[in-house]
Amino acid sequence: MLRPELARLVALGGFRRLDGQVGRFLSDERLKRVFTFQALYAGESPMRALALYAVISYMDTVGGVYFPTGGIAALPRALARVAADAGVKFEYGDAVHTLERRGTRVTAVRTASGGRYPCDAVVLTTELPESYRLLGRRPRRPVPLRAAPSALVVHAGGPARHPDVAHHTISFGHGWRSTFDELITQGRRMSDPSLLITRPTASEPGLAPSGRELYSVLAPVPNLDRGPADWAAESDAYAEEVLDVARARLLPGFEPEFTHVLGPAEWADRGLVAGTPFSYAHSFAQTGPFRPRNLPRGTDNAVLAGGATVPGVGVPTVLISGRLAADRITGGTR
Repeated sequence: MLRPELARLVALGGFRRLDGQVGRFLSDERLKRVFTFQALYAGESPMRALALYAVISYMDTVGGVYFPTGGIAALPRALARVAADAGVKFEYGDAVHTLERRGTRVTAVRTASGGRYPCDAVVLTTELPESYRLLGRRPRRPVPLRAAPSALVVHAGGPARHPDVAHHTISFGHGWRSTFDELITQGRRMSDPSLLITRPTASEPGLAPSGRELYSVLAPVPNLDRGPADWAAESDAYAEEVLDVARARLLPGFEPEFTHVLGPAEWADRGLVAGTPFSYAHSFAQTGPFRPRNLPRGTDNAVLAGGATVPGVGVPTVLISGRLAADRITGGTR
């Protein structure tokens, strides 16, 4: 970050608060929401998030958002095909158990089934606590890392009765500051939910059978550190509440023929820290050079990648973390 561009970023107010900086240009509170709600992607409220995260709304509204044919899963599948064509061999369904070490170097990866894979270098994309466990290290931080809020997502399919619903709809509740306070500070569910309602079949009808639509309804919820709850027991009931809100605001009469719910319990079962798919929040103390480094101390040939390390959370940034990891191993300078 120590480049001439940093001075320009400071001059633009990038290290002030997002809500205040956007308020210099927009006075309508509804319009301000459209350009600041993205702070939640970074695990912060607009009132606390750094203004530099306005880059997210810039990407949304100016850079443009692309939808890959076949859905977002088409992206990792394509990457896997390219990697396989380049000689990568994938081993699926076998958990990494331990890393063999000789001094400060990892020499082999061992899996739960007894497999052993000698290595010159290792890239860990596991969540940070698991990465440190495998490395036998502990992070040196005076204050523990703070996880971002989690989300409950209802995937549903049903009759095609709402042809005018857009691919993405942000449905705001009347509450605003109170919503972020509930999620991040108080650790409880939104009393007046704001939802992201996605209809991927608006862009690609072939993702569903003829006469059917797909929806995903996302409701932010507290992570398990901030708001412990028995989500295994409560998830389905809350999912129905979320669908009721979506029906009242955007999808009248929608009765899904199937649903699949993912919430904090499912994220935690998959090993995600604090039951959130958004890893650690992007507070000032967890951003840029203050985020966990991708070269963990004490190991010469291990590199971290993923949302917990630099540069951070989100598909574009996680892809950059992979490129940075490759540069660390090969000596590249991109």
